Amino acid sequence: MVISKVEASCLKVPIKTPYSGEPRNVGMVLVRIDTDDGITGYGIARDLERFGTRELINRDVAPFLVGRDPLFIEEIWADASEEITATYKARMGVVGRAISACDIALWDIKGKFLDQPIYKLLGGARQDSVPVYITCGFNIFDIDEVVGISVKMAQEGHPYLKYQVVAADRGNDVSVDVERLQAIRHAVGNDIKLIIDGNARFDLNHSREFVRRIESLNISCFDHSVYTRDVRLMLELRKHTSIPLAARAFTESPWDNREMIVSGAVDIMHANVMDGGGYTTCVKIAHMAELFHLPFATGGGWQIHNGHLIAGIANGWLSEVHLIFNEAYNALLIDPPKVENGRLYFSKKPGLGIEFNPDAIVEFQDP
Repeated sequence: MVISKVEASCLKVPIKTPYSGEPRNVGMVLVRIDTDDGITGYGIARDLERFGTRELINRDVAPFLVGRDPLFIEEIWADASEEITATYKARMGVVGRAISACDIALWDIKGKFLDQPIYKLLGGARQDSVPVYITCGFNIFDIDEVVGISVKMAQEGHPYLKYQVVAADRGNDVSVDVERLQAIRHAVGNDIKLIIDGNARFDLNHSREFVRRIESLNISCFDHSVYTRDVRLMLELRKHTSIPLAARAFTESPWDNREMIVSGAVDIMHANVMDGGGYTTCVKIAHMAELFHLPFATGGGWQIHNGHLIAGIANGWLSEVHLIFNEAYNALLIDPPKVENGRLYFSKKPGLGIEFNPDAIVEFQDP
């Protein structure tokens, strides 16, 4: 079996924002890899720099992949760092996202060829489902909306909820986020686990002030707490809070993720297979985190793709269900795997276990 065709396209998926109903678009890169055996794999890269990612795949990666055996994934990326450019070893930025999308598609092919879901091939640490957290506390919502959707998710049986910071006045005013979090905690009660996404929008001084003022709210973890997820600043912040810190490297490079783990900057390690080099790279980061006794979660949404990673590794903790991106799944997929009572339930199909709606792919093209 060899790769016969590789094609990347940009999609712009129209959705309605959960709870508020406001229309918006979700962008992404979709990669399709065909083989001469008739097996097709699909991969996705997130919307960041999606047009550049598409062009890189179609102009550089696709000609490199055609004619190769798709099951020899490690060999493919080792050769890419020699035959295309050495930046394919660092795997960050547009190159990292291009590799991610193609790597996911290659694992989809491998799973379909072997008639097994990807999570079993990655290690099979869990069967059938994985625990998830629900990102619903969007910074585009006012305080009533952010409280209302948090209560709704709690009532639907989801034990972990995530809040995105507003970072008012470019991160110089933490009082807005403190007030919103206090309102959410009061509304959902003490049994719900709250996670905060700082989106790397605070400097050290304001992040330190923020964690001091929310310490009593029983926060389960604080993701991306400082500018650029700076390891040095995160190490300093850990001295001033009992709230666990979580992150993945700003560059997504495996070598920068290594430094984040080895330095002791995080209590919980993160990854996203759509940014961090796909399953091939992210599973290595997960195993490294395991050796340092760190739980592993995924951020950046897209729980179906990232859920396979969490289900495959021994230290897998949670996969993120971002409600906006989840609407994109619903628009693109035929009968997507369900999220219920704080868990993602996998389908019984091999590979990624999903089926794209071909009409939706045509309709949502973003040339």
